[in-house]
Amino acid sequence: MASACSILYEEQVLCSICLGEFKEPVSTLCGHNFCKGCITQYWNSLNNAQCPLCKRRLGNKPKLKVNTEFRDVVEHFNRMRVQGGPKIIAQPGEVPCDVCTKPKLKAHQTCLVCLASYCEPHLESHQNLKKHKLIDPVPNLEDRVCKKHDKMLELFCRTDQQCVCMMCLNDDHTGHEAVPLERAFEDWRGMYENVTSEMKKTENSKSESVKNIRFFVEKSRETTMDEIRETVKILTAFVASVRKYQGELVEAIKQKQKDIGKQAEDQTTLLEQGISDVRRLRCDIEQLMQSEDYLSLLQNYLFSVTSENTHLMDQPTDSILRMTQDIPDIGQHGHIEMVKKSVGQIEETLRNEMEMLIQKVRSPDSCDASTQSHAAENMTDNNLLPELWSQPQDELMMIQQCNAVDVTLDPYTANNWLKVSDNGKRLTFPGRQQIFSSFFGRPFKYLPCVLAKDGFSSGRFYYEVQVGTCKRWLVGVVKEHINREIYSVPTSRDGVWILDNEMLLNQIRTVGVFVDYEENKVSFYDVDARSEICTFTEGSFVETTPFRSFLSSVAGISSIHRPKIYPVLGIYEYYGNGLVITPVSKP
Repeated sequence: MASACSILYEEQVLCSICLGEFKEPVSTLCGHNFCKGCITQYWNSLNNAQCPLCKRRLGNKPKLKVNTEFRDVVEHFNRMRVQGGPKIIAQPGEVPCDVCTKPKLKAHQTCLVCLASYCEPHLESHQNLKKHKLIDPVPNLEDRVCKKHDKMLELFCRTDQQCVCMMCLNDDHTGHEAVPLERAFEDWRGMYENVTSEMKKTENSKSESVKNIRFFVEKSRETTMDEIRETVKILTAFVASVRKYQGELVEAIKQKQKDIGKQAEDQTTLLEQGISDVRRLRCDIEQLMQSEDYLSLLQNYLFSVTSENTHLMDQPTDSILRMTQDIPDIGQHGHIEMVKKSVGQIEETLRNEMEMLIQKVRSPDSCDASTQSHAAENMTDNNLLPELWSQPQDELMMIQQCNAVDVTLDPYTANNWLKVSDNGKRLTFPGRQQIFSSFFGRPFKYLPCVLAKDGFSSGRFYYEVQVGTCKRWLVGVVKEHINREIYSVPTSRDGVWILDNEMLLNQIRTVGVFVDYEENKVSFYDVDARSEICTFTEGSFVETTPFRSFLSSVAGISSIHRPKIYPVLGIYEYYGNGLVITPVSKP
């Protein structure tokens, strides 16, 4: 009884207009209580003042005063309710009591009959209601009610596999097998346990995979750090070798200068000795010329002097000139030019080798093939990755799937009779010369050709060109250092591998170009007929250049130079829509 009275009294301390706790409560002449703001707003919406509850007319709007005694009673009641009740206030995410006013307490149980949740104080009214079923507090009670019959969902229809109420058995589920929810849950428990067991296995398997991947990444990081240290060590040794050869080269230049100085000193000594002899001879002759014994002079001294020292008189035009010419001209050594030329060639070779090495390291193909295959098999077995490619049906399909590259033309290399589209995919012959700057590249001077922007110095690559209705065209690849001033049709000896449509018996629409750098092979395909046209194996992609042996001795670099191979396109005369580089279709 105390609980019922408590609940009743709690309802009486709420404003009947805003349904909240009284704020500045006032009393009307009819004895009803309202919030001052609520009743004032209510009267402002009417012409005459009347009580919202009993509708009694009160005449003119009376002046209302706060009922201080009633206000104190309300405040005292609220304080006692909060202090005397449980301290567990419903937090966000918890089920609140449906009876409590603010602050709402945490619900202790939910009644499936009343479809309401109650805290411990308000739950006392349900103690004697034995037919009411209490469960742990649950939110969203409306989801547990049948939308059609407004009854609790207490049964599970096995026929339709859904929860129903008692009324549903007499309506849409007549004759269906239905069991209580508890029994249905027990039936499903075993299946749930099997599912959770499988999920646990999957969870453990994936956790193990994560562990293995992290271990692999850590191991890879350690290996990478070791490789970096070893790489730095090798390059440091290479730099040290270059510095060593630098010292030896400087010493060689200095020694050459010492030899020149010594040779010059020897020649100077000989010349000074000759000068002394000539001077002595001149003095003797001058003394003889002052003698008055002419007969003795002519018979004895003059003949002796001239016959014994004739070679001294010939030296200025013979020996002295030859000795002077034997001394190297210091200004003609040319050491700096030799150094510049040699270092330039070494630098170019080193740059090409390092670019190729960096490209290989960045390429995913640099990984061990067997390791990749094993990893792919494991992923397929564990159903971690779907099958990403279809089984090739022919050789061309395999090439298209594995070796296709995106080719874009470089307009700065084009002959001025040709025009390259803005996207670099179409080449046309407009019939008039194009005027453009060759600052960024050297164009073909005589051949109507153009190169691609990117070249390749390893591996395999494949691209396709739609030749359409062009009357005379060529497609293929060239070496990076091709002579762009050549005017005759180039061959493999010039570093060019091309397919000219004059070589074909039948007209084709799309040409596929496949290059295997390592096998030194260039193949051409008729894409529409899916057949090979021809294959070139003559000529060589790689080259042997000077000064490679030096790099090989100091850094272990191969003495073979691997120049880049560039796709090339050409049109000889205006006809049709030109050549178009098309995306490679991967069946």
